[in-house]
Amino acid sequence: MKPRHLVLLTILILVFIVACAEKYQAPTVTSPQQQAPTNAEIPKPKEEVQKIMPLRDEIEPEIRDLLSKHKTRIKSIYYKYRGPKTGSSFYEFYIKDAKIKYKPSQETKFLDRPESVDSIFIDSKTKTAKSYCEAAYCTYKGKKQDLIYDDAYIMTVFDWVDVIQATKVGEEVIDSRSTWKLETEKGTIWVDLFYGIPLKAESNGNVYRFEQIAVNSVQDSDVVPSS
Repeated sequence: MKPRHLVLLTILILVFIVACAEKYQAPTVTSPQQQAPTNAEIPKPKEEVQKIMPLRDEIEPEIRDLLSKHKTRIKSIYYKYRGPKTGSSFYEFYIKDAKIKYKPSQETKFLDRPESVDSIFIDSKTKTAKSYCEAAYCTYKGKKQDLIYDDAYIMTVFDWVDVIQATKVGEEVIDSRSTWKLETEKGTIWVDLFYGIPLKAESNGNVYRFEQIAVNSVQDSDVVPSS
C-alpha cells in the first residue's frame, strides 16, 4: 500500500472512532442532593388531628357510693392485720384521722432489751414514723428511733379503697359479713357493704386480711406516744 493511501486510511479510522464515542457518551447522573424536586414530588405535611377524648367515669355510681361509706361511718378504727410483712402473725392497728399506731407481734420475753420495740407510731400528714416500747412489761420504755416513713408504713383499710378504677366481679360472705368483690388497679378487694372497707385483699400473689374490726372506739391516747 502506498504511503498516501495509508495516511488516508488512518484519518478515516480516527474520524469513525470519534463519531462513535460522541454517539454513545454516557448520560450525566445528577446526585439526589442536586435534583430539584418538582411540585408533584414534594410531600404534603400530614395534618395532625388532636383527638380530645372525654373523661370516663371508671367507677359506677353504686360502687363509688360503697367505697365512700367509710367517710361518714368511720371516725376511728381498730383491726388486726395480716399480710406479707407480718408472716403468719397479726399486727394490731389503731387509726384515728392521720394518726396510726400498729403493734407487731412480740413475746414479752423479748421486751427486756434497750432496743426492744412494741409499737410503731405514724403520722400520715407529716410523713413521719417512730418506734417505741411503751407496754408495762417493757424494761426500757420510751422512744427508740425515728424510722423511714415509706419503710414503716403499711397500707391501711382506707388506702385499699382509695382507687380510681373498680369493677364488681362477685359477692361473697367473709367473717359472716356480706361483701362485694371488686377488681381495682391495686388488686382484688372484698369490701364490707356497711362500712365500705375491705375485709380481704389480694395483689401480686399476696393475701391481706383485716379481722376483728372495731369501729369508732379508738381514742387519741391510743395513737399518740405516751412519752
